[in-house]
Amino acid sequence: MSFWQTLATDPEYFGRYTLIENICLLLGVVFWAYMYAVLLIEPFKKKFVEMPVFIACGNIIWELLWGFFFKEPMGAILLWGYRLGFVLDIVIFYQVIRFGKKQISLPISDKGYKFLLGILVVSWGLLIYTFYKGGYDLFTGSNSAYILSLIISVMYPILFLKTGDPNMFSYPVSWAKFLGNGFFTIFIFLYFPEQYFVQTLSGLGTIADIYYVWIFTRQKYSPSRV
Repeated sequence: MSFWQTLATDPEYFGRYTLIENICLLLGVVFWAYMYAVLLIEPFKKKFVEMPVFIACGNIIWELLWGFFFKEPMGAILLWGYRLGFVLDIVIFYQVIRFGKKQISLPISDKGYKFLLGILVVSWGLLIYTFYKGGYDLFTGSNSAYILSLIISVMYPILFLKTGDPNMFSYPVSWAKFLGNGFFTIFIFLYFPEQYFVQTLSGLGTIADIYYVWIFTRQKYSPSRV
């Protein structure tokens, strides 16, 4: 078997999914990688991180566990997508440490804030690990991924409206998040047609993403109407 045939047929590479499913996964990874790149660069200029702190702590530990510790036959695109996400997320989390405190309304010291981040990372790690070990996740990590994704999608418009300053947020990120989640959602419905739990999560997340793009667009082009 040639090298290219192996890539196309081996489940460890691209053989587990159809061509359309692989394309959806690849596009999902590309849009999320773009979103992450913007999220790690923008805080250097704005001195503000738009990734919600609560979920940023879950995001980085999820990518660490699924990218490097949980051994599942998820294929090359997802595996390396998760690993790329973790590498980019290291810088995003650095920005969360530097500027995430601005998202918190209650008074908290710098030391207390960093302690809170540590507690959140450990707590999320325990939840994700025991969720996986209990057999509640899919081999792609999609159940836990979409729980986190839904929380991100819900918290983004809340933080956007609470902050009251659209200049602190990135319009391209709103679209990249929507499109990235959208392509992953198409994959979910194609590959897991009877996994109604994750389908529901992805559907609700899509609604939240559409709402965020909508309110951001209204604020961008008609500020007085928001």
